[in-house]
Amino acid sequence: MTDKIYIFVLLLFSSLLFLFGLWWLVIFLILQIIIYYKFIKAFKPGILKYLISVCIVFIPIIGAKTLTFDIFKIPSSSMENTLFSGDVIMVNKLKYGPRLPRSPFDIPFVNIAFYFNDNAKKRIKENWWSYKRLSGITNIKQGDIFVFNSTWSKQFILVKRCIGLPGDTLQIKNGTIYTNNNEFIEPRSVKNNYKFKAENKATLYKALDSFSNNVILKNSYNKFNLASLTASQLEHLKKQDYIDSVSIQIDTFAQKKLFVNLPSLQWGFDNMGPIIIPKKGMKIILNKETFAIYKRAINSSEGCKIEEIDGFYYIDSQKATYYTFKQDYYFMMGDNRKGTLDSRKWGFVPEENIIGKVQCVLYSNYGGEFNWSRLLKAVN
Repeated sequence: MTDKIYIFVLLLFSSLLFLFGLWWLVIFLILQIIIYYKFIKAFKPGILKYLISVCIVFIPIIGAKTLTFDIFKIPSSSMENTLFSGDVIMVNKLKYGPRLPRSPFDIPFVNIAFYFNDNAKKRIKENWWSYKRLSGITNIKQGDIFVFNSTWSKQFILVKRCIGLPGDTLQIKNGTIYTNNNEFIEPRSVKNNYKFKAENKATLYKALDSFSNNVILKNSYNKFNLASLTASQLEHLKKQDYIDSVSIQIDTFAQKKLFVNLPSLQWGFDNMGPIIIPKKGMKIILNKETFAIYKRAINSSEGCKIEEIDGFYYIDSQKATYYTFKQDYYFMMGDNRKGTLDSRKWGFVPEENIIGKVQCVLYSNYGGEFNWSRLLKAVN
């Protein structure tokens, strides 16, 4: 009777997984059941049965960490006030579909054996196998926060908010983000730098100290105060009678540290675009501007090398006049707009680098002690 109930519950659970498009997880569960009933249960007690049982226990653990959920710790303030340094987050790999391992070093426990092999360690930064992703529950949406490998080192892992989707036309005007000519409504946890004048400095400092989260305050040469504030904090300050004027701080000068380095564009962190985010199958005509915008993505993520020689463009040493992208890309930004390095600095994020969506904050040591208010806090 117990086995019948167990089978019924398992079939019901498998049906739900199948409805969500997670057919591969259903197959994995069925294989586990077959292995248990046909092999392990049939074995008589002994060392062999014990060893097989241990293996069967480890397989789901490895599978869960590789294909379903993972845990990461936030190391910096780049996502304040959504995520804080010291937050430990749970990442859901099922949302967008789990990425299959691209080398033995991506497989938990299995990778230990390869760390002791000198020849294998020489290839630790390489992809041994081609990119494949299983089906997921949903597609990536604008505003999602997800974890991904950086484009310069697969060992370097980042977390940012998705601002632009594949094929979107992105533009930033005086710090305001537009995609496809529509203003991106930022979450109220996003921080920006504001400059203002205050009559009573002592009252101002007291008000800023009352905020529950860090506010960076400094004086500028022209007697303005600069502070990093969320929308709620800004609204609170605007209501105070000791505040004379408030305005967002805009970087109006061209930045050489952007991922696009073309003087004629005169782009900065708060003013750039319009720019089309690459998507699979998108064809671009190669010229001075498109080369400056897309060369980093092509060279780092498309499996080929593009270069400019005497005004002509070459892909893998073959002369070319256009290029067609092989995968989708995303434009990512940190919620701490002036305290983050993001796609404005290092360019587009390819789909193959995405690990999973941030589901929640498991717990937090923000501020140097256990923070109960952030326990199992949902992330939006």
